[in-house]
Amino acid sequence: MSFKSGILGLSLLSITQGVFAAEQDNVRIIIKYKHSSSLAVLKSQIAKSTHVPVNKLKPMANGAYSLFLDASQLVVNSNNDDKTTILLGHLRKNPDVLYAVKDRVGYFKPIPDPISDSNLSQLLSHNSQWDEFIAPAGVKLESAPGLNDGAWAYTKGKAKKPVVVAVLDTGIALNESIIDSLVKDSNGKVWGWNFAGDNDDLVDETKSYHGTHVAGTIAGYGGVMNGMGENLKILTVKIPAKNGMFYESAVINGIYWSVGAAVPGVPANIHPAKVLNMSFGVDIDSTKEMDYCGEALQEAVFFARKKGAVLAVAAGNDNIWEHFNAPGVCNGTIKVASTGPEGLRSYFSNYGPSITFAAPGGDKRYGTGGGILSTVNPGGGYNSSGFDFYQGTSMASPHVAGVAGLVYAISDRDLKAEQVEQILYVTTHDFGKTSDANKSCIDKKPCGHGILDAENAVKTALTGYDVLFSAPAIADLNAPKCSATVSINGGVWLAQQDACPMNGDINPHTEYKEGEIYANYGSARYKLDLTQYKECHVIGYDGVGCYL
Repeated sequence: MSFKSGILGLSLLSITQGVFAAEQDNVRIIIKYKHSSSLAVLKSQIAKSTHVPVNKLKPMANGAYSLFLDASQLVVNSNNDDKTTILLGHLRKNPDVLYAVKDRVGYFKPIPDPISDSNLSQLLSHNSQWDEFIAPAGVKLESAPGLNDGAWAYTKGKAKKPVVVAVLDTGIALNESIIDSLVKDSNGKVWGWNFAGDNDDLVDETKSYHGTHVAGTIAGYGGVMNGMGENLKILTVKIPAKNGMFYESAVINGIYWSVGAAVPGVPANIHPAKVLNMSFGVDIDSTKEMDYCGEALQEAVFFARKKGAVLAVAAGNDNIWEHFNAPGVCNGTIKVASTGPEGLRSYFSNYGPSITFAAPGGDKRYGTGGGILSTVNPGGGYNSSGFDFYQGTSMASPHVAGVAGLVYAISDRDLKAEQVEQILYVTTHDFGKTSDANKSCIDKKPCGHGILDAENAVKTALTGYDVLFSAPAIADLNAPKCSATVSINGGVWLAQQDACPMNGDINPHTEYKEGEIYANYGSARYKLDLTQYKECHVIGYDGVGCYL
């Protein structure tokens, strides 16, 4: 995935072949067996099956291993195969191998500090955080600076047990507007783990300060900017090394460790996370995208969700239809597109029907203030303020992670990941309106199910409805001859007039009127059958919450 100047996020990451010239014959593989054996036995089996020396077999989380093979003497007879492919073929012949996959290499490219501009000083304030204010652009934390009348009227993330959000990223810079939100050990030291260096050095050595910006969007505080919830806590999980390189095995171990699972050789995580933010993706190489989720990574994602964690991921910055990289392409993740200051699709955001929904990620076509304001390194950023405006789906994803944290914090129930995901999904508000098909999120370049709405989500979590569902989509009405009754998503809807919408791009909009709930589709209208519920309310642009 190529780097695009001015955009931060998935474009920062790319998979390369031959990036470690000195290690090109040191093949790395992630392997898992159906039955356990000693390291000595496994090494012997691997050496016999591959006919190459085993340099290292290192235990990973969940019973997998990171395998290092010396392939310097391996002869490749076909131009269509590489050494890794050949060795994987040998390993997979063993019936006791559950999976064997390449340990892919990722790369975070450092981002240079922006040029200081004294004319931008007036932008460095909470007033510039359009992404937190009114719809359609904002997520409705408050309607205007200082009013605290949206989601913040109910919660800023404080809970009996602190809600921890893991940021799997480049590390952290100790900005005064984020440091108190970082989880600590018993000695007051910032807690986390560096999976690139196998140590507790969490400093962002890439100098991109991407992870610090993401962390600020989730839990920043102070006079300049505020994150989604100042009382949420950040667990720093550092993935790349100083040169920006990382292996997929680091991501996998990071996911397990984030939710409290044991990782061999790593201290037990004393602050397990309820939410994971992953604003990155992987490619096969600089010209070919990785559009599938490997078995080891998918296994890690499913494990995290079973532990009750929500995984928010960036959808990508290539302005391409249905183009998502791992982990975004993995099942069980919230795929987040990006919108700008008018609630329209950011020019760089990927799109398509697999997008879950959108959140503010910035769009600097509107100027510097069209970006997302958050924390960076102290003394860096605009006017050496320690703050900066970034844009990218990487900036959209932490909005979702932060609001998911607010939902966990406000609810008195032990919510499962699926319940939090549903709350976020059905409570979205509508996109901005435009006749420009390139900017529209509901025409040829769909951005998912509306825009994240923190106020709706928090109120819904607090209310504790028994069932949540969305009104039927156009496709569910059996157009052009609409059905008289539509039963879907837990609700029964009754047609109120003969007219049927012909435009497949019309989104339903629910409304409460005179004791009834209606779904409007332009010329068509459906009424919700309320007889099976005690009470129902409209909770999103097409969302409904009911008590049984």
